[in-house]
Amino acid sequence: MLLPVFLLAMAAMMLPSELPLFRLDYATARSALRTASLGAGYAAVWILLAAPLFFLPAPPWELAVAVAAAYQLTPLKRRCLAVCRSPLGWIVHRWRGGLGGAFRSGVERGLWCAGCCVGAMLVLLAVGLMNIWWMALAGAAIFVEKRGFAAWAT
Repeated sequence: MLLPVFLLAMAAMMLPSELPLFRLDYATARSALRTASLGAGYAAVWILLAAPLFFLPAPPWELAVAVAAAYQLTPLKRRCLAVCRSPLGWIVHRWRGGLGGAFRSGVERGLWCAGCCVGAMLVLLAVGLMNIWWMALAGAAIFVEKRGFAAWAT
């Protein structure tokens, strides 16, 4: 029962920051099935990453916050964020045709996105995954971070 709740929570947090990609994909391909395949590949990554978490104890929140904060400063985090910030760049450089290509593209995008958000997910796990206020805060932070601060100025 926890996995479906986790997936719903992840969708609520991640979908706002990924909607531009899904809209661009649909505008490019004009196929709801193709865009759904992209979304399915994206969701598959989160399912595979989330499943083991239900068998591990939650880390102490102080440690989770320290690790997440340190990760924010790494080159890997910056690289993942650079890839995730440009849905148009994703469509131009990583778009693959067909349903299978869309699914593979969704998996790849999900992995980059997981690289962006792993710190936030670790903190959520530590502070209590089902706390709606922490999820809302993390979702807002993910949206602002992935869309970039320039999006607020326009």
